Amino acid sequence: MKKTLVALIVLNACAMSTAFAAGDAGTWYSGAKFGWSHYADVSGSKNFNDSLSASNDFNVDHDNVGGGVFGGYQINNWLAVEGGYDYLGNMQFNGNHGVNGAKMKSQGLQLSLKTSYALTNDWDLYGRFGAMGYRAETDVAGHNNFETGVRPLVAAGTEYAFAKNWAGRLEYQWVSNVGNSNQIGLSSDIHSVTAGVVYRFGQHDDVAPVVAAPVVAPEVKTFNLKSDVMFGYDSATLTDEGKAAINQLYNTPEMQAAKGHSTTVIGYSDRTGKAEYNQELSARRAQAVADQLVSQGMPAAEIQTEGRGASDSVTGSTCDNQTGNALISCLSPDRRVVVQISGQ
Repeated sequence: MKKTLVALIVLNACAMSTAFAAGDAGTWYSGAKFGWSHYADVSGSKNFNDSLSASNDFNVDHDNVGGGVFGGYQINNWLAVEGGYDYLGNMQFNGNHGVNGAKMKSQGLQLSLKTSYALTNDWDLYGRFGAMGYRAETDVAGHNNFETGVRPLVAAGTEYAFAKNWAGRLEYQWVSNVGNSNQIGLSSDIHSVTAGVVYRFGQHDDVAPVVAAPVVAPEVKTFNLKSDVMFGYDSATLTDEGKAAINQLYNTPEMQAAKGHSTTVIGYSDRTGKAEYNQELSARRAQAVADQLVSQGMPAAEIQTEGRGASDSVTGSTCDNQTGNALISCLSPDRRVVVQISGQ
């Protein structure tokens, strides 16, 4: 489902985390499911039908337990690619008067696209469309045979996130025409209803911890935006999530009340790299935020921008013993854009 697009902090707001059914874009997930499997629209070969011709009464067990494991990659908030293994259960036919019966069991590997539609922040509906490579095995009139093939697969379900990394799902799945009656004696559509649990790797906090910004005077209100979420690394081009966050900020009561007052957008960088480049990058990021606010209706004459490079570090000396990627991660709080409103 939809997640809150970026870290957006208003001064004195409390940090919080919200669960979302669809995981963060660019992350992986895995899970397991268990439930009921049903064989329907069964057809048999001539030999199988003949083996039951002397019987006028049959016991047919279409239902069995089924389940499986799965994993997937969340491409964006509404689309994922998912694969997994399914055990589809077995079906039995038994005739009277000693007539031979038949048993069919099947399993398979599946691959599908999963599309989601958000009902709330933590609950969505989804559909899956793909194919299953199956293995079907039968015991017909004392003969055991197996056959493999690929069949279309359709599934629909609902998913609810009960924690940042955990979600539960309920799903109906249909696989068409598993088995080949000419080769193994039986074929069948297979319907299943399962309940499952999903674990999502690498989920991010949807609202970042408050980064305290110096307040020059009581009449100045400050908003802090985390640059790592607003922009790509070493980029001053706003991401779609960054644009949505600024639009969300613009529509807050505090920003609406800022019209008619002076607004300053200040960009900061961390201390890695050359000072001249960091100064230029922080200025371009501040201007990108200001331009987005103007596009939403903020008067351009009331906004000014500044680039302050690596000055006013939030981390101070806490990262002095770090190097490489660890240093970049440690310095993340220094990479920020601050919006200040004066005179409120």
